[in-house]
Amino acid sequence: MPCDRVTNVTSSRQVLPVNRFAEPADFVDFFKTNYGPTITVYRAIAEDPDRVAALDRDLTDLARRFHHDGVMPREYLLVTARRR
Repeated sequence: MPCDRVTNVTSSRQVLPVNRFAEPADFVDFFKTNYGPTITVYRAIAEDPDRVAALDRDLTDLARRFHHDGVMPREYLLVTARRR
């Protein structure tokens, strides 16, 4: 859509509190099983147990860094506009 066909463009940062994962390990299990890019990486390194273990550790560390009191806040950008 050309830029002259929209007005009132706004954006704001929003936070979605994700409370799906009781523990960081639940986060890792979910992404290993359900998230396409993560599944692809695990398949690509499946023959290398050291790399699999390293990825498990890195994902667990990521979850621990953001998992507080059962919630992992996920920030996203909300952009809205009106058509002319």
